[in-house]
Amino acid sequence: MSDIEQHISNFIGKKTAQKYFIACSGGVDSMLLLNVFHQLNLTVSALHVNYKLRGIDSEKDQALIEEFCKQQNIPCYIKQIDLQKKLDELGGNLQDEARKVRYSFFESFKSHDDCTIVLGHHADDQIETFFLNLARNSGVMGLAGMLSEHNGYIRPLLAVSKNQIVEYALSNKIVWREDVSNQSNKYSRNKLRNVILPDLKNQITSLNESVLLLTQIFQVKQLELSNRIKPLIEKINANKILAFDEFDAFDEFELFELLRQLDIPSGLSDELIKLRKTIKGKKLVLTNNPIHEIIHEGTFFYFKNEVEKTTNPILHLEKVDFLPLEFSKDSLYVDSAKIKGELKIRHWEIGDRMKPIGIKGSKLISDILKDAKIPNHLRPNQFVVHDDEKIVWCVGLCVGREAVGQNGADLLKVSPISTSSTHCLEKGQRGVEQ
Repeated sequence: MSDIEQHISNFIGKKTAQKYFIACSGGVDSMLLLNVFHQLNLTVSALHVNYKLRGIDSEKDQALIEEFCKQQNIPCYIKQIDLQKKLDELGGNLQDEARKVRYSFFESFKSHDDCTIVLGHHADDQIETFFLNLARNSGVMGLAGMLSEHNGYIRPLLAVSKNQIVEYALSNKIVWREDVSNQSNKYSRNKLRNVILPDLKNQITSLNESVLLLTQIFQVKQLELSNRIKPLIEKINANKILAFDEFDAFDEFELFELLRQLDIPSGLSDELIKLRKTIKGKKLVLTNNPIHEIIHEGTFFYFKNEVEKTTNPILHLEKVDFLPLEFSKDSLYVDSAKIKGELKIRHWEIGDRMKPIGIKGSKLISDILKDAKIPNHLRPNQFVVHDDEKIVWCVGLCVGREAVGQNGADLLKVSPISTSSTHCLEKGQRGVEQ
């Protein structure tokens, strides 16, 4: 058994699975994996994505894989997509979109019982990734590079150089195809691979070994960071809150890791720091992210998902003869003779104002919410009750004097009835008590 075969055998021995799906491009790395896994009598299948980017060459890549799998009786699954046509129609970065398509295809096979996706990344890829991530200021996670095992994916060749792979393929008569686009230096990785790294290696003979050692060190650091930040992520997922005391204690690496686990671009770290230094109510709006807004709430950040407003409750109207001895914030008593048209309930809007009991003139609903210390993230779900002319009630917070009922009048008890209204009233009551 050759060194590479022994290495892969030892690697797999620690991570046995019932089924292995080899991500196979037709290049030397993936064709070696397909051969060796088959020789080791493992249950193996091939996965190939034909992006149709290189005309007849793309078809020949697919044909090579299909022919090999047919000869060896290996199941082969092909996904075809005209990626350039998709980019022309929808836009996007070619490399990014190709990766999305590829991993979406792979993920569809992870639903199989006890299956593992096998990727052909090798030591040279790891070194390239290190320098690319270093240039992108991508934090410890970027400098840690690719993991040999992560989330159902394995990379058995990460410790094997490209030269070793080619030597093995040649000596074992493995057939593969070269992707000529890898020679084009219009992509950052290719320029790094073909121009920059060869020059560096000529000047620093130990470059590869040094970088691979650094990635191992950063992987240990990354694991420590991940474990340290994970409890905070669980708290954010549970209650949407991150206290400023916790945020202020972060160092640069911990902040990067927090953003990574929240799937927020690391480039927004400076914006988040700026938001922390602003005043309550300011927010950072995110695009194409499950988290829609990060809101400054005075002593904490609130992470708001993009969800629709709560549904309007139904108003329950009841004629009564007398005012109660004790009033509740979940009901309003009005003089029906002072109501113009029909009573309705809706979410408050910017510019809404009313004439509250106890003050002269009118007051903006936004100021009522502010004075009641209603958190900014709860304010969009505040309701108001109004007739055709005026707001008579900021629900749970403030009663208008223009239609307030008195004993002896034609009294009407107004109560919102729905889950959402109860929620809003509870939040409102808490705000008043602060």
